[in-house]
Amino acid sequence: MMITVTGLRKSYGNTEALKSVSFSIQEGEFFGLLGPNGAGKTTTISIMSTVLDPDSGEVSIAGHDLKKDPLGCKRAIGVVPQEIALYNDLSAYDNLLFWGSLYDVPGAELKNRIDSTLQLFGLADRKKDKVKT
Repeated sequence: MMITVTGLRKSYGNTEALKSVSFSIQEGEFFGLLGPNGAGKTTTISIMSTVLDPDSGEVSIAGHDLKKDPLGCKRAIGVVPQEIALYNDLSAYDNLLFWGSLYDVPGAELKNRIDSTLQLFGLADRKKDKVKT
C-alpha cells in the first residue's frame, strides 16, 4: 500500500472531528476524499501532512510510519492547501527558505533550489520583495 490510514481519531475539545477513519490507497490509484463541511477532510489531510497530531490511530505513507518517521511521510507526499500558504510579510525567498527548512533540505541545496525555482518563474529579480507587493 502507498497510503494506509487506520483508526484515525481527532477531537477539538468536545467535538470529535475524526471518528476512527480508515482507508488505504495503492500506488497509482486515484483517490478522492469527499464530504460536507465539517466532515473531517481537512483534519485528515492535516494529520497526514504532519500539520496536526492525531489523538489516536496510525498513518503509513510510502512505508513511513507517521509517528516514527514524520519527515519521511512529509517528503513522500505533496499537499496543495485550500488557502495560499505564504507569509505576506516575508519575501518570496524567505517564504521558500521557511518551507524548505520544514522539509529538512540541507542549507546549500535549499538555497540552490530556491534560486533555480525563482529563476524558472521569472522572479529572481524580485526575490527580496515581500510577497504582499
